[in-house]
Amino acid sequence: MLKLLLGRSGTGKSAALLRAMAGADGTRPQILIVPEQHSHDAERALCAAGGSRISLYAEVLSFTRLASRVFTVSGGLAAPALDAGGRVLLMRAALQAVGEQLRVYGRPSQKPAFLSGLIATVDELKSCRITPGHLWTAGEEAEGPEGDKLRDLSLIFGAYEALTARQGADPRDRLTRLSAALAETCWAAGRDFYLDGFTDFTPQEREVIRRLLEQAHSVTVALTCDCLEEDERGTGIFSPARRTAARLLELAREAGIPREIEVRAGADAGRREALAYLEQNLFASRPAPMEGEAGEIALFTAHTPYSEVEYAAAEILRLVREEGYRFRDIAVALADPEGYGDLIETVFPRYGVPAFLSRMTDVLQKPVLTLITAALDTAAGGYRYDDLFRYLKTGLTGLEAEEVDLLENYALKWDLKGSRWTQKGDWTMHPRGYGLPWLPADEALLRRLDAARRRAVAPLEKLRKTPAHTGRGQAEALYQFLEDIALPERLERRAEALRERGESALAEEDGQLWDILCGGLEQCAAILEDTPMDLEEFASLFSLVLSQYDVGSIPVSLDRAGVGDMQRLAHRHCKVLFLLGADDACIPGAAPSPGLLNDDDRTLLASYGLETAPRLTDKLYREMTIVYETCALPSERFYVSWAAAGPQGEERRPSFLIRKLRSLFPCLHAVQEAALDGSFRLAAPRPALELCGAFPAAEAALKTLPEYAPLVERLERCATLERGSLARPTVEALYGRRVPMSASRMDKYKSCHFSYFMQYGLRAEARKSAGFQAPEYGTFVHYVLEHVFRETAAPGRELVKRVVDQYVREELGGLEGESPRFRYLFQRLMKSVWAVVDNVAQELAASAFKPISFELGFGKKGELPPVEFTAGGVTVSVSGFVDRVDGWEKDGRLYLRVVDYKTGRKSFDLTDVWNGLGLQMLLYLFTLEEEGRALYGKEIVPAGVLYLPARDAVVAGSRSMTEEERRRRVDAALRRKGLVLDDPEVLEAMERPGGEGIRFLPLRLSKSGAVSGEALVSAERLGRLQRHTQRILREIDPKAFFIVCDAHEILGEGFGDYQKEEI
Repeated sequence: MLKLLLGRSGTGKSAALLRAMAGADGTRPQILIVPEQHSHDAERALCAAGGSRISLYAEVLSFTRLASRVFTVSGGLAAPALDAGGRVLLMRAALQAVGEQLRVYGRPSQKPAFLSGLIATVDELKSCRITPGHLWTAGEEAEGPEGDKLRDLSLIFGAYEALTARQGADPRDRLTRLSAALAETCWAAGRDFYLDGFTDFTPQEREVIRRLLEQAHSVTVALTCDCLEEDERGTGIFSPARRTAARLLELAREAGIPREIEVRAGADAGRREALAYLEQNLFASRPAPMEGEAGEIALFTAHTPYSEVEYAAAEILRLVREEGYRFRDIAVALADPEGYGDLIETVFPRYGVPAFLSRMTDVLQKPVLTLITAALDTAAGGYRYDDLFRYLKTGLTGLEAEEVDLLENYALKWDLKGSRWTQKGDWTMHPRGYGLPWLPADEALLRRLDAARRRAVAPLEKLRKTPAHTGRGQAEALYQFLEDIALPERLERRAEALRERGESALAEEDGQLWDILCGGLEQCAAILEDTPMDLEEFASLFSLVLSQYDVGSIPVSLDRAGVGDMQRLAHRHCKVLFLLGADDACIPGAAPSPGLLNDDDRTLLASYGLETAPRLTDKLYREMTIVYETCALPSERFYVSWAAAGPQGEERRPSFLIRKLRSLFPCLHAVQEAALDGSFRLAAPRPALELCGAFPAAEAALKTLPEYAPLVERLERCATLERGSLARPTVEALYGRRVPMSASRMDKYKSCHFSYFMQYGLRAEARKSAGFQAPEYGTFVHYVLEHVFRETAAPGRELVKRVVDQYVREELGGLEGESPRFRYLFQRLMKSVWAVVDNVAQELAASAFKPISFELGFGKKGELPPVEFTAGGVTVSVSGFVDRVDGWEKDGRLYLRVVDYKTGRKSFDLTDVWNGLGLQMLLYLFTLEEEGRALYGKEIVPAGVLYLPARDAVVAGSRSMTEEERRRRVDAALRRKGLVLDDPEVLEAMERPGGEGIRFLPLRLSKSGAVSGEALVSAERLGRLQRHTQRILREIDPKAFFIVCDAHEILGEGFGDYQKEEI
């Protein structure tokens, strides 16, 4: 007999099933079938309903576990079966077998990632009981691209089925085999079956139910719907369950089985008023608003998803502490499991909320499997930087963390890849870069780096050079690699350490991952056998194989909050429910089914009477059912929250559910994080520690906790530190009694004090490549310009080449040891250097100003003294170099302009100068005015400062562009920037205008002969700039900066205990 038990959520359907099972009193075996994820809760509920004796004649099974029970009788339980990785390998073999016959998928079939889509397609076809013959028939009749696609899938599917018949059963055939075993053994005869927690069944599952109907004493199915009749054109929240009921009745009618329908009515007595009203009216056509308060429902708008999860954690703690709830009474439904899952795993432990997150993790991100995939990618891909250091940073290779860091610095410095890692000879490149002297510490470091390199590369090279280029050979070589790096022993030691720290779950996870790895290798060896395969192909394929496995975990205690996506938590009733991420991007949320079939393909197959997976529109309707089932879960409290902004700051809006809740409950209590003071974060010690400075009561409470009292004391000591100053001994230890200060250091100081402290106080160095980049190119160009124009103002190419050769010999030690690419790129620089030299020569030819000094130094070793001032007993000494000084003598006075070569895009900006930045040029000019008489023997008059673009100009053009137009654009790109004295005689001396006007200076010449431009500055304004520069210098605090960061950093291991007088 088939009995349908229908009713809305909360009408007692599940309880009625359990009472019926308990009431059988052992007269017949009782079987309750539920979805896999609900089996544990159902077993507990069954024991609660029938006591301990009920286990003698009743049990809870899923469809998969039912198959195992039947196979123990019919045989086949121990038959060879493929696992997830084996299915991928077998699918690859099937593709190779029919590849030449494919019309649509001939080219994609060569890509390993394509196998994932095929596996998902086969899963859908098997669950819908669609055979290769069905696909072939539909493809033959459809014609065109659609027909070719179905024929290709039929060929692949057929080849896959033939291979599984020889290699082992596909787990997706388990229910099909179950149906056949039931027909053969009549195992279900005389048993009562109850099905609960389902909304619909796949064709495979319905075929099993058909066998149960034919054999069992009774089959009772509970479905969540209000009636059997469909009155919403298939789009209502109960429409999926109604369609399921109709199909089950049809199965019973075909089998000649009596049918009984019971519709349960009435509300759940344990559900509070507002939640009962919500269940009844959420999707009603014209619901009336509920009068009065709805204290059982709360809305919360957070700033970010992180603070949303924080609020949920804090509220869970409040419910447990103040209202007597247990953690197991509470469930957390995630509208966006991908976005919120990691936040749950981060925030809940910080707040001390025990929770079980029901989801599978990406096993390829685990260190054990990352080691394998990275090792394969490294050996197969030519030792690419990302692959190699992904391998080394797993901590399972035998190298110390410091060795890995040193190797990484060296690799980034010299852009190491390929043969540089595997060379037989020792490394010879300087650890600190080009043209630096070799110190004993450098030589010792290089020897250490080379030794670490050889230890890291030896097992990888053995893996790369394996002679057996077959699937089995590559698998055996990989296992030998695992033994060479002693991975089994390392994992054992790691597991022992994890257990000692109380992290047994992670230790068990490593054990699962090792089993997955060995199982994947065994499948490769057994299925691929002698299939020709190089290491690169094997690396891609084996990574795909490993990605098919899952690592699951079970709750370590019963009193934990359950966390999962909305669909997984459906039918899991609880007292309190938190729905997180209820924005319009996630609710409703329906994604296309995985695999290669699209909705048009499914419609075509449906026209041949074949049932397929739900189309996207069907999924959207099903999503409404999931929303209803989620909102009907809680019996006492319901919290709905969303974030106003996403993780990247993008705006998010509340979903339609929020509007429905507000219309149903006009008096609904809504909380916005913006209106709170953050005190909800005081619910747990760890987050409260970060706020104790703003909440004295929290600070006092934390002092009573032994674990946190020392941390609070450290925060209190830090609070007494004076921000922005260091004691004189500390300054002297960092900088010395005389603080050196160049113009670039002044810019750094004015733009960011902390950056200045890090770079010049702590001397932290950023990683940079030893390639010929901006700083090295700048040094190169400066060298050439200085040495060329020292000899002549009209140089030729031979002189330039001689100077370049001299630079290579003196500064780079020759190019013989460099790579061919480096030599090629360096030779390309010759064109740019000649363009710069030629441009400067043309400028000097048009000017009465001539170079009189090159690399003029200000400071201890320079021609001029440094600019110094003393404050607090510490002297600040400003020093530096001027690239070039040009002079023009008039009436016994020497007019000077300071020229700075710029290989980058930096420009002169007077606004920066007024803000204390970019003072370098003016500082040099004004110092020359004061100190230049002693050097040049004449009265000095400042005439200007110029930035000279020391680079080749690249301009956009076309084939129709004339040479004259190109020349104008080049001149515009290379025009100097800066300030020049507004004096007609000085301007005439700086550049004599030609037929094209003024080419080099940042000025314009009108038709009337008037000169204009923002670069013009009067002598009076130059005086104001000089006084402004002196004032900026006096504002420099000679004391460095000590920054006290927030509690996150104070709690870090890198911070020690300091007394105030020490700082």
